[in-house]
Amino acid sequence: MFSETIGIIRDLPTGFSHDAAKEIEQATSLPWQENSYREYTSQGYEVCSLFSKSGDSTDTIIDDCSPKPTPELDKLPTIRSFLEHCNLSLMWVRLNKLAPGACFWEHRDYSELSEKQKVRLHVPISTSPDSYMVFQDTSVHLKPDTLWLLRPDSDVHGFINGSSVRIHLIIDAYLNNELSNEIDQVYLPEESLTLLPEPTPETYNKQLSLAARLVDDNREQDAEELLLKTFLQYNQPLGFSYDLVVSLYEKYSRGKKVQEWITRKYRFLHQEELQNVKNK
Repeated sequence: MFSETIGIIRDLPTGFSHDAAKEIEQATSLPWQENSYREYTSQGYEVCSLFSKSGDSTDTIIDDCSPKPTPELDKLPTIRSFLEHCNLSLMWVRLNKLAPGACFWEHRDYSELSEKQKVRLHVPISTSPDSYMVFQDTSVHLKPDTLWLLRPDSDVHGFINGSSVRIHLIIDAYLNNELSNEIDQVYLPEESLTLLPEPTPETYNKQLSLAARLVDDNREQDAEELLLKTFLQYNQPLGFSYDLVVSLYEKYSRGKKVQEWITRKYRFLHQEELQNVKNK
């Protein structure tokens, strides 16, 4: 189904994720940064770069570059050794940490970057069975001790974290011959997939009614997130979560908000600008 967009490239040695998680836990001085892509996410999303454009771990807005290792890499010998021997043409490497229940709204990536071919690799370090990457009609659980491929500019996707802290090693890499050959072997195990349920009109009526009550209580962000989360819960048309937010503000004749969310939908799903992210 999504085997060209997401799947396992290869298994890692048993215990790799456990050893990496232990090192991260012991490296108590890791300078976790608030997520730089705040428009795209709920609260509870932190990042620490291990390779970045500047060599600074607090540099977390990814860009095309030949990255430099950050000092934090030496605190994590399991991850450092893996990166030294993986034969990848690195663009950026970071640790992403999601709090329980944290979400990443539906989007595509890389539209703000160069057209040079690149992919994103995920290594789940700490996760729970109810943590998912979500596509239009399917959620995918990324299990530890595996190297996962994601083509983030292909299918629209989002994330929803489960009941515990989720930490992934995220590697943005340019395609080289070795990685291209490995990608040809990608597979997507059936046990990792869950089909999303079909919503009913009543489902959306209820969600919009709840969102309106939140707006009336001056809780606009909660109302928006309630509707944005529908992409992560139901099989629905791409971009429909943003349409729901637009519909909510149309009800209140909030023209500025309506236009803001129409623009945001286009940016997130089609064409972002790097300057938008840097200005936030």
